[in-house]
Amino acid sequence: MAVLNPNNWHWVDKNTLPWTKQYLNEKFINYEITKNSTTIKIIQINRINGDSNVSQRKGKPICYFDLDLEFKVNVTNPEKDEEEESGTLRIPEFMHDDSEPLIDINGFSQSNSQLIQTSFIPTFKTTLLQYQNDLLEKHSSDLQE
Repeated sequence: MAVLNPNNWHWVDKNTLPWTKQYLNEKFINYEITKNSTTIKIIQINRINGDSNVSQRKGKPICYFDLDLEFKVNVTNPEKDEEEESGTLRIPEFMHDDSEPLIDINGFSQSNSQLIQTSFIPTFKTTLLQYQNDLLEKHSSDLQE
């Protein structure tokens, strides 16, 4: 048997964008928090564009991704006589080397934008930042030859 990549020394690359799309849909569709009877819920992912890869060089797994993400979000409060409000959360550059991705909030009233910023974004960001570890855990063993 011929050894094509002895000791996993040479660069090995795996496109993980299809897995990323599935992962984000499973993780974030119906992701919600409730604060003071107001529910903030992701109901759809409008956009997942970009690159996501896991690579291995000299036996060490690394990942790199640069994603453009957009989530459709609903805000509801059955105790208030307000209608359900929909808008988007957009992350134009979610990257492997960024621990504080910029999240644009669009389409909400000022009070709902403030509630999203203070109550939803911190937990959402914590969950989103698990992506890199989950990506490496899931795919780094696939690169060993």
